[in-house]
Amino acid sequence: MIYSFVLVVHSWLRWAVLLLGLLSLVRSVQGWTQRKPWTPADRKASAAFVGALDAQLLLGLLLYVVLSPLRPTSLAALKAAMPVAALRFFAVEHVFLMIVAVAVAHVASARAKRAEDPTVRHRRIALGVLFSLLLVLAAIPWPFLPYGRPLFRF
Repeated sequence: MIYSFVLVVHSWLRWAVLLLGLLSLVRSVQGWTQRKPWTPADRKASAAFVGALDAQLLLGLLLYVVLSPLRPTSLAALKAAMPVAALRFFAVEHVFLMIVAVAVAHVASARAKRAEDPTVRHRRIALGVLFSLLLVLAAIPWPFLPYGRPLFRF
């Protein structure tokens, strides 16, 4: 019961992550290319993206570590899962790529905060969000993949 609820929230929160990432990316690319000042709205867009990613990571780790029946419970189980694409994806690839995406977003955010020049801030956020979004997009189990999941869970 709780597994299904957390899985649905995790599934829907991905859309917030993607939308907030796009919003932050558009704002930062515009600020970078048009040499706009760094505004509180830019900071909020970036922080909302990183916050949504953090929430998504926490839900994902809760699913993976505590609730999921797909989690390998030993090194032997992990080794056995490797040849099976769906098991490998959820046991290793999805988790690894998402953790890296969150780390990239955090590093970009921290580096942007230290930049004095607004153009540099926008560039650091733009590149960090772009790389983070690419990792997220690569790690989503899209329905057209062999191990895909529905776009919307209910």
